[in-house]
Amino acid sequence: MPLPRRPGGTGGVTPRSRDELLSAADAVLTHATGDGAEATAVASELELTRYAASIIHQNVAETGLRLRARLIADNRVGVAEVRGEASGSAARVAAAAEDARRLSAREDVAPLPAPDGGDDAPVAFSEATAAASPEARADMVGAVTRLAAAQGLRAYGFVSTQTTGTALVNTRGLRRAATSTQASMVALVRGDNGSGYAARHSPDVESIDVEGLATEAVDTCMRNQNAHSVEPGRFEVVLSPYAVADLLGHLSWVGFSALAKQEQRSFMRLGEKLMSDTVTIADDCREPQLFPYPFDDEGVSTRVVNLVDRGVCESFVYDTPTALRDGVESTGHSLPQPNTWGPFPRHMHMAGGDRTVDELVGAVKRGLYITRFWYVRDVHPLRTIITGMTRDGTFLIEDGKLSAPVNDLRFTQSIVDALADVRGVSRDRLLELEEGETGVLSPWLHLGHFAFTS
Repeated sequence: MPLPRRPGGTGGVTPRSRDELLSAADAVLTHATGDGAEATAVASELELTRYAASIIHQNVAETGLRLRARLIADNRVGVAEVRGEASGSAARVAAAAEDARRLSAREDVAPLPAPDGGDDAPVAFSEATAAASPEARADMVGAVTRLAAAQGLRAYGFVSTQTTGTALVNTRGLRRAATSTQASMVALVRGDNGSGYAARHSPDVESIDVEGLATEAVDTCMRNQNAHSVEPGRFEVVLSPYAVADLLGHLSWVGFSALAKQEQRSFMRLGEKLMSDTVTIADDCREPQLFPYPFDDEGVSTRVVNLVDRGVCESFVYDTPTALRDGVESTGHSLPQPNTWGPFPRHMHMAGGDRTVDELVGAVKRGLYITRFWYVRDVHPLRTIITGMTRDGTFLIEDGKLSAPVNDLRFTQSIVDALADVRGVSRDRLLELEEGETGVLSPWLHLGHFAFTS
């Protein structure tokens, strides 16, 4: 079905109202057959400005409508998806889902969820982000490139603004719809012999501290010139939120899902204390900095889940299939069904502490300050062992002060083991996107040990 054009922006075709989103999903449901059917309509507009060597080299925009159908009948499930707004798309996606259902194997199929009474708020939405222009993004880039140029440095990165409207309906009467926005800015500043990184993310593009980002990236780069080598080994470390977000993100992938528990591949042992008293991790869809969203990919209302409470393994996140197996209710953390990942936390944050960053650094006699990690991969998920590299600002800490930059190091470390030896947590926290593009709100951490292998 054709959707109305949005004023401003790129003149795309993203639906703006709840009724328009639901109408697109309803059109799919009218063609569905079987015992149960679910239809999802996602309309998005993504605008991206990239820059390299302090010059904008790409400004692109993409708009689109995606329709998805999930049909259940005779213990078989069929799923299909189409993109675009051509006439007849709703009928085609329903027919394709039915063809897939007829060819699929019989299995135990979780029923579609019924309405749970939740409303479609809060949602992270900003009119400023939805209406952001290429000129506005170019001005943001200019703030970084000017500061970099004043120091003889070159800047690389991007600014993106995105508006996404989602509607989900099913044959049990569930009807949910919401529209959200996200703005992101990343800067990598390079000199002749080193680099510095900074990033900011928010639902509201106008709340991004561009000057703060530029200053952080340039200052890190200036300190990070002409690094020298250090012998690998175990170091005390202070991790910035960029690095902490990687640790928390990998914990979410390998251990916080109820499916991981049911398949006996999660590190979590409920009721046991595995981490420091200072470690409290939650998934909270109401946290305003974490792109709050009211429902999951089944249309179930997302609940707040305390995952780790003062070091003690507290809870898992659930979707409908895993909740049925454990005889509990879904916490509203489903990915599109069916899937092999299971439920997933998408609003994770770690509680802040009582220290400043300077106090964390000041407590280290000799150690390393890590700006961020790179190319982190799982080595032993059950033991939460990961490996990766430091990047864009690794510094010696000597006698409580940041000292010389050091060459990047490879680490191999158990996340849970590291979080069992937390010696300080900052009051301030910063939002970063982990590798799966999910927001993680993290503090700075002083860890008693971290193993660098080369």
